[in-house]
Amino acid sequence: MTGMQQTPRGTRRSGSTGVKRAAFAVGLVLCGGLGFAGVRAWKQHAPAPDTQAPWLSTLPTRPLEVRLSRPAADRHRPYAPPRTPDTLARPVPLGPLSELEERGDAHGVAVSYLLHGDTEQALAHLSRTLPSQDRDSDQAAALFLRGRHDEALTLLDATLEAVPDHPQARWNRAVLTRDLGLPLVAAAAFEQVAAKQEAGWSDEAREQARSLRARLQARADAWRATREAFLTRLRTPDAPLPVEAAGRFPGLAREQFYDLLMSAEDTAHVMALLPLAKVLDHASGDTSLEATVQRVSALDFTRRAPFAREYARLVQEKHPAPADLIARLRQEDTARDLLLGALLRTPAVARTQEELQALTRDVSDPWILSRVAQEGARLDDLAGQGAQAGDRLRAALAECRARKLPLRCVDLLTRLSQRATASNRLVEGEEAARTAWQEAAALGEWEREGAALVMLANATRFQVRIALSRAYLFESLARQPEDCGVRTQTHRNLASLALMRFRPREARQELEESLECGQTPGLQGAWILADLARLDPRPSDEARLRAELARVTPLQENAGRRVLATLIAGRFAVDRDWRAGQKELRRAITEAEPLLRINADAKDARVVAYRTLAVSAGHAGAFREALDVVAESLQVPVPEGCVLAAAVEDERTVTVVRGREGQIRGHYDATRTQPLRDDLTGLVPGELVDLLRDCPRVSVLAAPPLDSRSGILPPDLAWSYRVGTGAHGPPPAKPPMHVVVSDVEPPASLRLARLPSAAEVDLEGAQRLLRLKGTQATPERVLEAMEQATDIDIHAHGVVDRALSDATVIALSPQQDGHYALTAEELRRRHFHGAPLVVLGACSAARLSPLLHQTSSLPQAFVASGARAVFAATADIPNDAGAFFRAVRERIQAGTEPSQALRAERLDWHQQHPGMRWVDKVLLYQ
Repeated sequence: MTGMQQTPRGTRRSGSTGVKRAAFAVGLVLCGGLGFAGVRAWKQHAPAPDTQAPWLSTLPTRPLEVRLSRPAADRHRPYAPPRTPDTLARPVPLGPLSELEERGDAHGVAVSYLLHGDTEQALAHLSRTLPSQDRDSDQAAALFLRGRHDEALTLLDATLEAVPDHPQARWNRAVLTRDLGLPLVAAAAFEQVAAKQEAGWSDEAREQARSLRARLQARADAWRATREAFLTRLRTPDAPLPVEAAGRFPGLAREQFYDLLMSAEDTAHVMALLPLAKVLDHASGDTSLEATVQRVSALDFTRRAPFAREYARLVQEKHPAPADLIARLRQEDTARDLLLGALLRTPAVARTQEELQALTRDVSDPWILSRVAQEGARLDDLAGQGAQAGDRLRAALAECRARKLPLRCVDLLTRLSQRATASNRLVEGEEAARTAWQEAAALGEWEREGAALVMLANATRFQVRIALSRAYLFESLARQPEDCGVRTQTHRNLASLALMRFRPREARQELEESLECGQTPGLQGAWILADLARLDPRPSDEARLRAELARVTPLQENAGRRVLATLIAGRFAVDRDWRAGQKELRRAITEAEPLLRINADAKDARVVAYRTLAVSAGHAGAFREALDVVAESLQVPVPEGCVLAAAVEDERTVTVVRGREGQIRGHYDATRTQPLRDDLTGLVPGELVDLLRDCPRVSVLAAPPLDSRSGILPPDLAWSYRVGTGAHGPPPAKPPMHVVVSDVEPPASLRLARLPSAAEVDLEGAQRLLRLKGTQATPERVLEAMEQATDIDIHAHGVVDRALSDATVIALSPQQDGHYALTAEELRRRHFHGAPLVVLGACSAARLSPLLHQTSSLPQAFVASGARAVFAATADIPNDAGAFFRAVRERIQAGTEPSQALRAERLDWHQQHPGMRWVDKVLLYQ
């Protein structure tokens, strides 16, 4: 088990932060063989083995809380958790286990290993079993026990979709979601188990559901009662003031204090708030609110009272003209605090940083200053000052922690999460949202918990972690089903996830539910409408979409979001009037250009606009235009000779080839119903592949996300991905320098198997060999050496850690500051003067973690920094792969073009080593 982490539910299994996160939170990409330990090979000479031994079914308690699909291992007994996290597992009974293996029962072997606490061996044996829902449920149980919650939840959801009544999968999903801190989702799953009336299991499930709901309901009732008491006081100034409840919910009480203060119509009602002010000052350790009460009580209420009455209506969302109220407050010197409060409640009314500064010139209340800082950050974002907005929010967060204002910290964390996710810093967004969730739960702030859950769902949705995102959304909806804003936002996000799963009818239903309580679809809803207008059209789609895009103004959205609005209009139009839609898409690209360095929305808009241009050209049969568009999107000229261009968007795919004689053929398809696989075999129709058969080499132009996957062309063709202009012609006349990185010592917490040293035979003939080994192989030293290299070999593990990079990172030896990862982002900041030939012997160095609109990979980063050719794999490669790459390099050094050298060596390996298909996963980038 990994360490323990606090969540809103309590304590759950989790990976820790930093380098440990790479191993557990997002998964570790391991190289080479897994080193499976063999089961005892010799037969037992004793009589028939104890058939109960592998299943531990004679014990009075069960060792695992999860359920397993083998009936002998699924008999209900009370669960007895280990006394300590490091409690030793029971030894595996090798005799009975050997019998199971001799019978070919790999699934039974896996279940026994799992019961005895060896999850690694369990997963290894499960991988050798035939696909089935039972296998997937047990695999999910093993992944869950290893802390790999995402993968486990994805498997369980797929299992239950195929077999809704699968008892073990339903139970395991309940346990897993409870462990994730989603008690209402878990309770619903436990209740489904209870309804099946299984002996023992149903009773335990019923008690689990009851306990989960009772604990959560108690928290919800306490918060709602306190909020309602304050709202009653706002509506009826003489109603009791819930001073005692303020001690339990100081954040909620302080929020309501300001509304009550500014709504007070006379001195007596202001002074009645003094006991509440003292309780809240005690909680934060100062006297600012007591001083505020005294100050406001001395104001002239003959002029202030009418404004106070209007402010109370504004707070209750009953004011007919907020902009008019603000205009009149701007003329009233005795109600500056009311003006500030009204501005913070009505973002659609224009204001400036200077006005906010003037209104707070004499304000020392840290709560008010924190809210103004958050509003100032919003204005920074609207003005395109994203970096300044982030700095302002982080400074406000540090101040709120110092001033003991935890609810303000929750709000700032939620806003930081929203900004990070919008900027494609998805791990940062996820972590800020999770911290906000945990802190809101600790405060008992029910409403803020729900808001943080939505932020978590957004961050995971953009990482294409669909099962987890859906779970967060269902929990949010279950907590506040009566809240119109929550229903709108949740169903809108569920519609987006349904489209990602190629389910337009489900998306349509979710979108319609999001609009049921009268809120507008928002920019996200407009994006969904543009897709549904193509996939599941309704007559009302255009009017809804146009109305929403008309609401996108500089007062409400920043420049990047306004580019997205242009993109949405173009995506909607291009299916109705191709040329008119093209013009709109081109306008989105033009608007995005000046923002590409500073705004992620603009980057996304550019990527998607080009993709839509390409597939729409394919739909129109304009295949030469589609080819040119893909090349333009990659910022490369269309190469000479044979070319394949490809782009996908949702269900649509366009592929175009230019053959040896210059003939152009294309294919458009709009029937895809499943997400792309890692292997693209079959994406290009056979008749187009045949046109490339007599080509000496093929340049592949692939729009994201195709540009980091294998199989787009068969392995018997010489082809490479064209990802940048790179170095033209022969490499510069520089002295040869061959940099070899091996024998690295990554942090032990990553639990990476040690790789064998680079074989001396693989380095024969290397000139000016520079070897960086052991503790010398740090990211900074490796980067410095590579800047002058003409050849580079890196023998290291590739790992996926979203906290460090969107691309796979190479795990090197840590520097003094602990930094161990060679990332694509660091590579792009360097220039390789020797135009090196790069071999990434790191496992899965070309593999990317999912990201909704963009891709960034190590090979692409090397080419962008000056490498003339980069070899990398999308799959795990064996430890002795050096011979393959050495042979490819020797062919290149002998004058063979890189793609032809790769094809020739690959074919030789197929002939000499028929089972080694990993060579087909080696990609070439030029």
